[in-house]
Amino acid sequence: MTTGRQAHRLDPDSADLTLLQDRQVAVLGFGPVASGHALNLRDSGVDVRVGVRADSRAAARAEVEGLLVVEVPAAIATADIVVLPTDDSADPATLHAVLREGLEPGDLVLVTGGGPVHHGAVTVPDGVDLVVLQGIGGADRLRGEYLDGRGVPCLVAVETDASGVAWPVLTAYCQALGALRSGALVTSAAELAETEQYADEAVHAPVRRLVESAFDTLVERGASEEVAYLATLHELKQRMDTAWAAGFGRDQVPDRAAAELPTRGAVARATHPIEQVGRRVRALMSWIR
Repeated sequence: MTTGRQAHRLDPDSADLTLLQDRQVAVLGFGPVASGHALNLRDSGVDVRVGVRADSRAAARAEVEGLLVVEVPAAIATADIVVLPTDDSADPATLHAVLREGLEPGDLVLVTGGGPVHHGAVTVPDGVDLVVLQGIGGADRLRGEYLDGRGVPCLVAVETDASGVAWPVLTAYCQALGALRSGALVTSAAELAETEQYADEAVHAPVRRLVESAFDTLVERGASEEVAYLATLHELKQRMDTAWAAGFGRDQVPDRAAAELPTRGAVARATHPIEQVGRRVRALMSWIR
């Protein structure tokens, strides 16, 4: 077992919201992530507008929420901070061209995922800051947790600090978003992108193939499709829910093993470093405490 380093957390006491008072923020799009950012910032007293087409359904939804709607080029040109949600459906090439044309030295671009930054899909001109803020948890929680007086924790990174104040501004942004109520873990765009890719290749895709193979094998051996489904994907979901909320150390076991003494495997799972890390990370998530 390998014990790694712990991620540094931003200090909530260092957040200075006055750094956002004279800055205009443009959130591009109004999808699940973008709407959470725009509404939380607005309610924290930040001057925010939504960059979408004026005749779009997104514009209508934003206006119903009382937000200022501006066409994307104008939103970028007049903003000091531009928020680029990675869940938006806008054409990346077109958006990237408009983004670069409208930015000025001293501006800051915030991307909600590390992949586009690490792989070069999003770049900024000289003199412009580039940062990453990726929420931990579903996009739908971003707004709900804020309204409940809590917050969704996040992962943050500064890719380019041309101004010299990218970290203080990003910290203030996290505060306005509500993220510092739970915690902001410092990372990098490379770490985010590379760990996500590795996890997809080493964990997520193989698990899917394993479940499909087990289902096919059970059906071939005469099990009904319904029972095979329950024994594979459904049962896996039940166990993963338990592991997600309480760690592998509390993984459920079949009834026939309930009275047995803990096995070496069970002890190893309970003492694996992922258990300690899991407790720290889960402590940031108010909805599973």
